[in-house]
Amino acid sequence: MAYKTSKETQERKDQKKEHIIRTAVNVFCQNGYHGTTVKNIVDVAEVSVGTFYFYFKSKEDLFETMYDELSTVLYGALCVSLNNLTIEIDKGFSKAIAFFFRAIESHESMARIMLIEAVGLNSKFEAKRAEVTRKYVDYAAFHFDKLKSDGILSTPDVRIAATAFIGTLYTIVMEWLQSNSNEKLTNYVYALSIFNLQALGIDFNDEKIKEGIEEALNDEMPFQI
Repeated sequence: MAYKTSKETQERKDQKKEHIIRTAVNVFCQNGYHGTTVKNIVDVAEVSVGTFYFYFKSKEDLFETMYDELSTVLYGALCVSLNNLTIEIDKGFSKAIAFFFRAIESHESMARIMLIEAVGLNSKFEAKRAEVTRKYVDYAAFHFDKLKSDGILSTPDVRIAATAFIGTLYTIVMEWLQSNSNEKLTNYVYALSIFNLQALGIDFNDEKIKEGIEEALNDEMPFQI
């Protein structure tokens, strides 16, 4: 008869794997990808090398798992955030950006790995990065297309507009991560919202923008962070 793993045993395994991942995030942030060894990770995590290789084939396999996990979280955050565009456009726009930046803040260490450490790592990760960006642009373009159909947006090419919009988010996040500033990422939302609304030619009310940010920062997050 085949051996069945009990629910309790599986939960312990999942917790151990998650512990290794969370530990690795901090080690990678301190030492960089190339400066980190499996021994560094297992020493800090206080697990054996054998335990590490039970869950991961290599350091690269662990890094890929971390990258995929964060990509999923942030894409989910972006999708839920952009759904705010169905409400008042100026309020919804600022609320969408604030929700997304709040999710980034909650995963700062992993975002640093994904957006800085993974850059130029190898062709495999470059392909992953390109795929993630395409998904972001696709979802933004989907919403922009609806705005155009409703007569709110008049851009001749929604995909170019969506690409530029995602580019502004990425650039601000990168600036924030690389500056090592104590300032919150969400402090950039107000100016970034106005910039994008003006660039898209969408009329807005300043108070509505502030209202959207306030709601996004104080409401319960609609996704796991």
